[in-house]
Amino acid sequence: MATTSQSPTVEQTIIRILRHLPPERARQLVDFARFLEFQATARYTDWLEETEESIRASEEKWDQLLAEPAAKNLLRDMAREAREEYQAGHTTDIEIADDGRLTSA
Repeated sequence: MATTSQSPTVEQTIIRILRHLPPERARQLVDFARFLEFQATARYTDWLEETEESIRASEEKWDQLLAEPAAKNLLRDMAREAREEYQAGHTTDIEIADDGRLTSA
């Protein structure tokens, strides 16, 4: 792990901010710091390359699948059904819960 050559004031600023955050926000700050730490590693570069390759492969599979007439018809039917449910008032709003999951509003 690389060490930072930042001045102590950077560390002091981060600690000061951390001390004033509610517990959930403090956990988010730690998660973000870990993410930044991960980005500074060779593992991140390897992961990024693998991710880009898998995304391209997945997109190609979806493009092939969605090009099929049956898939187009199915998507059209699903969209129609969703619109009808919305217009009939049978849908619920969603929001992001404190734990980051989706929940009904």
